[in-house]
Amino acid sequence: MRAYWLSGESLYPIWNQLSYAEAPFLEWDWWSTQALPWGALLIEEKGSPVAALPLPVRDVGFFRLYRQPLSVPYLSFRLKQDLPDSCAERYRMVGHILSAVAGWIKQQKWSYIAGSLPSWWSYLPPLRGLSVRGWGSFVIRAGSFAPSKELLRKVRQSQSHPLHVLTPQVGFEWWKAHRPLGISPKFVLQLEPLMRLSEAWWVLGVGDPLQAVGIFLVGAKRVWYVAGAHVGGSQIGTRLIYEAIQWSQAQGKDFDFQGSTLPGVERFFRQFGGEWELRYYLSACRVW
Repeated sequence: MRAYWLSGESLYPIWNQLSYAEAPFLEWDWWSTQALPWGALLIEEKGSPVAALPLPVRDVGFFRLYRQPLSVPYLSFRLKQDLPDSCAERYRMVGHILSAVAGWIKQQKWSYIAGSLPSWWSYLPPLRGLSVRGWGSFVIRAGSFAPSKELLRKVRQSQSHPLHVLTPQVGFEWWKAHRPLGISPKFVLQLEPLMRLSEAWWVLGVGDPLQAVGIFLVGAKRVWYVAGAHVGGSQIGTRLIYEAIQWSQAQGKDFDFQGSTLPGVERFFRQFGGEWELRYYLSACRVW
């Protein structure tokens, strides 16, 4: 397999040939709505496209950055066919694709490439020239949510506050005005244009007037907690996540907390239960 870069518009004739990906990252509109210019690393086998890795790209001086956008939870490969069920065949396919990506990276100069792999791409072949670090997230599998007595007690404390399913634009504007201080302005800028894709989001508010808002990305098999803010007590935030998990369970989807490197946030997520899902973050800095 070999890999080479194509700009966004030049990808269009090939896009529909690679129809396997986690919704909503499947749609052309998702990537064409991104705040940054984008393209994709196209992987071919014997002259036929088998995978594409969409990425935003921007130049900082003479340095080029290819980086997973903050608005998506992982590097979203589009594939000609779904990953095989057989472990041996799946590892072979993943290994060949990642090796082609690594081969392309070795050819680059004055560039930085980075992003995290989904958990089902957990097999890594030898990838020289790439840095690999582990991270993860709590995930509550569909049908497995079993809240503790302590969690239910906290939820009851804010039970009197009404729930509101909001439009993405309304929820985003409230979140932007009340977001935690540590939120990167880049994240806000990247997230804002994607709110127009209303079918990709489920946005929940708590209170009248609003005291908490959560923004959740809805995939084919999973719901991701993307952003949240609250102005009431901490139990309002607990109620928000509890109700979102219940909604994802009713949809038959896993609930993904999207991890956190902040100890306080990690402890807050941990109270809801779930299992720890390991993922790999790949990066490479090419300066020659």
